[in-house]
Amino acid sequence: MKVLLINSPTTFEQMYGDWDLSALDTYTPPLGIMHIASYILEHDHEASIMDLQSINWDLEKVIEFIISKNPDIVGLSAMTINCMNAQSISEELRRNGFTSSIVMGGAHITAAPIETLSKFNAIDYGVVGEGETTFLELIEKLGNDQTVEDVKGIAWRDKEGHIKINPHRPFIEDLDKLPFPAWDLLENFPENYPSSLLESKRLPAAGIMTSRGCPFHCTFCDNRVFGTKVRHFSASYTLRMIKHLIDNYGIKDLMILDDNFLINKKKLFAICDSIIEEKLALTWYCIAHIKTMTEDRLKKIKEAGCWFVEVGIESGNNDILKRIRKNTDKSEIASAVRRAKKEGLVIKGNFIFGFPDDTKETVEESIQFAMDIDIDFFQQNFLTVWPGCEIAKEVFIGEGNISNSALDWDQLAHQKTTYVPPGMTKEQLIHLSKKAFRKFYLRPKIILRLLPLLMTPRGIKFFLTAFRVFLQTIFRKK
Repeated sequence: MKVLLINSPTTFEQMYGDWDLSALDTYTPPLGIMHIASYILEHDHEASIMDLQSINWDLEKVIEFIISKNPDIVGLSAMTINCMNAQSISEELRRNGFTSSIVMGGAHITAAPIETLSKFNAIDYGVVGEGETTFLELIEKLGNDQTVEDVKGIAWRDKEGHIKINPHRPFIEDLDKLPFPAWDLLENFPENYPSSLLESKRLPAAGIMTSRGCPFHCTFCDNRVFGTKVRHFSASYTLRMIKHLIDNYGIKDLMILDDNFLINKKKLFAICDSIIEEKLALTWYCIAHIKTMTEDRLKKIKEAGCWFVEVGIESGNNDILKRIRKNTDKSEIASAVRRAKKEGLVIKGNFIFGFPDDTKETVEESIQFAMDIDIDFFQQNFLTVWPGCEIAKEVFIGEGNISNSALDWDQLAHQKTTYVPPGMTKEQLIHLSKKAFRKFYLRPKIILRLLPLLMTPRGIKFFLTAFRVFLQTIFRKK
């Protein structure tokens, strides 16, 4: 079968809402469809990737390209934020006489398969959950004109048009059986994938994932694609993948995109020790949960080239942390940040404003907490009620103010106030957001910390653009 895998486009307005970050142009390669591409290639199918995040084509040109490729199957990967863009591509293909099967995969259709197929008539099938083995079996059934009734992990329509959801497919336990992501199928990698200065110290850089799944149960997150059991690519697999990127693409910096890279100490130390012993000239960034930021882990990753750790803090109020099941409290967060700072790591703390129990006072508490714990970078989003997350039940049944955009999938974005907790207003949330950024960043000690990052041409360009956007947004009255 000849398969074209498409990473659906996302506009900057969709992604960032009030923040115009289009000039910063950072893109992460679509690891999900890259893994699927390499997997079906290994099983004797043809595969190509069209990454519409990295190429700025209009819809007409996209359709012309797809039709010219004449694929047997089109696979569209989409999150909630860009699922309507995937649908637009599908509808336009049908209007232009495209008759091959169109399949959608990714987080959105996994969270809402029935609703999605009901709304998106041009989509024939949905891959629900982890994609590799499900997609392979689906395209082989379609290629042999066989029924898909027994393909686990898909949503589909029968001959009468009724939507069916097949039983869940078990997750892949041995991830080492998967081939490396198909970087060779990306156009002009890594040059077409500029990375953020806050996530990569040197260029060229690449993003990787060394595990799947998250064991935590935060109510604002949906983890159905990869589940709550953490499954790991082995340390040896990870190191071979890293060396492949170094040897074939000259990669000098890694963005390790696992939900919780520090969670498995044995694997973590094996990777770090090999980087150190083999003197791999790497700098890297990772994401960590507070629970995993122990002194020995932080010391080890620093020694192995890690310089930046991103942490989901979410709130500076203990009652809200408990309510959203963050599995931590303020004292534990502060202690973890102190340990990381002691090792010389740069820390970015992510916060969310607008939880159902948030008030002006709790948000103010979060702002003060961000300043007190001495993180280096502060990032704040508004609560986004994604399809499938547990907090959706509370929000849609409760008394909060749900704007129409909360019901429009393509309007959901972290920087848009699509939900307002009882007792607050949208204007209050936006005002507090701008106040938080002003108070945090317009401090002499933070400005002094940023200066070393400005000492390169890349740093100057990035920060001048980011600072302009920052000032335009936080002082904008409307």
